[in-house]
Amino acid sequence: MTRNNPLHDIHHYSPTMTIAQLLTFSERKGLGITRPMVQNYIRDGLLPPPDGRLYTHKHLAALVLISRLKTVFDMPTIKKALAPHLDGEGLPLESYNRLITALEAANRRWEEHVAPVFAQEQDAETLAGMLHVAEMRLIQ
Repeated sequence: MTRNNPLHDIHHYSPTMTIAQLLTFSERKGLGITRPMVQNYIRDGLLPPPDGRLYTHKHLAALVLISRLKTVFDMPTIKKALAPHLDGEGLPLESYNRLITALEAANRRWEEHVAPVFAQEQDAETLAGMLHVAEMRLIQ
């Protein structure tokens, strides 16, 4: 997995963490996850509540995915797409890792076949974002 994957070294961290530790992880990785965000995701059913006061790697995987998806999609769409993958404790790391692997493969295909067609990188990035949105809407 690439360094763009904020969970590439997750196994070096405790398997359970308090909200403060979770937020510290987010800050170190530049994820921008805040306490109110976590609380809202739990309230809205996007994230299961912690066990007692402890969050797990599964919570963190779901949070990372939600934080990335929300840059493009609204919360009801994210909830609908994410719900089948949650196991009651969060997003299994295996599911997250499969997603990252699929995204990396798609990026490689893009770079090999589509990106060379565009004269400017910005044009390619704009079209890539549009294609991503269209693809995710087809999945729904």
